[in-house]
Amino acid sequence: MKSQNKKRLFTSVIAVVILVVGLLLMGCSGKKDTVEVKTSVEVKTVAKLPKMVDFWSPTCPPCKAMLPILAELHEEYAHAFDLVKVDVSLTQNQQRAVQNQIQYIPTQIFYDENGKQIFRHTGFLSKQQILDKWRELGYDMSPKAKD
Repeated sequence: MKSQNKKRLFTSVIAVVILVVGLLLMGCSGKKDTVEVKTSVEVKTVAKLPKMVDFWSPTCPPCKAMLPILAELHEEYAHAFDLVKVDVSLTQNQQRAVQNQIQYIPTQIFYDENGKQIFRHTGFLSKQQILDKWRELGYDMSPKAKD
């Protein structure tokens, strides 16, 4: 009888451990799921902006080459579009990569101001190519006037 109770207890403990590990792997860690390129002080705008999401990894050479380009774009065109960077090497971002069917990096997804995907690109994009794509999609990419 004692042997059966020990077996049941052991089986229950294993089941709980598997459940907890499964929840952690599914992203229930409570961590933020994206790494956003934002300033520490966020300014609320009345108009919704289109958005570009860049799926990347710090071990990817083209991704690393795009980092200074994306930083420049964020600084110069924050008035025109939101920029979000998602590091797919982080466990908490892997589910988002799967949901967005990311197979190769870097991948950039452009969304309109209502959140509808309007363009997807895989590979390196230059600053000019990104601005040209926004213009082609019908968005004004004029630089912000200096104060």
